[in-house]
This record gives sequence, structure tokens and C-alpha cells, in this order.
Amino acid sequence: MENHEDTAYRNALNSALRILARRDHSVFELTQKLSRRGYGEETVRRVVVECGRLDYLDDRRAAAQLIDRMKRKGVGTRRIRHELKKIGMDEQQAEAQLRASVTPAEERSLARRVALKKWRTLAAEPDSQKRMLRLQRFLCYRGFSDALIIEMLKEMRS
Repeated sequence: MENHEDTAYRNALNSALRILARRDHSVFELTQKLSRRGYGEETVRRVVVECGRLDYLDDRRAAAQLIDRMKRKGVGTRRIRHELKKIGMDEQQAEAQLRASVTPAEERSLARRVALKKWRTLAAEPDSQKRMLRLQRFLCYRGFSDALIIEMLKEMRS
């Protein structure tokens, strides 16, 4: 007869596999999700170790996918850095991966693309000052640096 721990472990492992089938997760994310589903600390630890052993769980791969997803959305490095922190990435590792994945020229290009798109939607605003402020807030929310925002605002003015 099977004991309760084995059943809990198998159920937690099945849950983890379903979670990881959708997208890669960091160790921190998977741990949080399994804990929220009511699995015990030891069961979660065993499942995380097993998923890592099977190469289903890789923080670097999860970070790379998050960075790519955020770049496609047109998000700056500040926001990406914040998102990496939220998924429990080591700060130094996240910073190195971010620097390798997003060049300053690429970030400038992203900022220009989203600024132009937003600028078109703001065209109906008759007050140019309000239009500039709204674009500034939008770019700030998207996670672009202050220097890059100023550069984009200057471009939009001309």
C-alpha cells in the first residue's frame, strides 16, 4: 500500500510538469506555485530537485525567455530587470544575462518603436505639452531610462 508522502510527491510532480509544459519557470516561481497549491516544503523541494535533474527547470533559460518576451512587448531594461527580480533571479546573473541580451542600440530601437506607435495614438490630443507628458509617463512605465526618454521626447518634438 502506498503512503501519503509518495502520493503527494507524485501529485506535486504532475502539477510541476503541467506548469512547466506551458513555459519555463525559475526555481523560485515553481516553488511558489507548488507551495500555493498546498504541497509541503519537503515535497516541493524534492520536486524542484527532480525537475532540475531532468533539465525541465533552468533559471538561465527562464530568464532568457522572459527577456525575449519582454523585448517583443517593447519594454526597457529597467522593467526587464524588475521582472527578473520578481521571478527570483540572482541579481548578478540577471544583470549579466540582461547585458548580453539587450544592447544599448537595441534598447534605443525598442524605445523609438514604441514611442512612435504611442505618439500616433496621442495625435488627437490638441495640447502638445499634455501629449509629451503622456508619452513620457508611458515610456517610464515601459521601463526605459530617463536619458532614453529625454532622447525620444526630443525626437518626437522635431
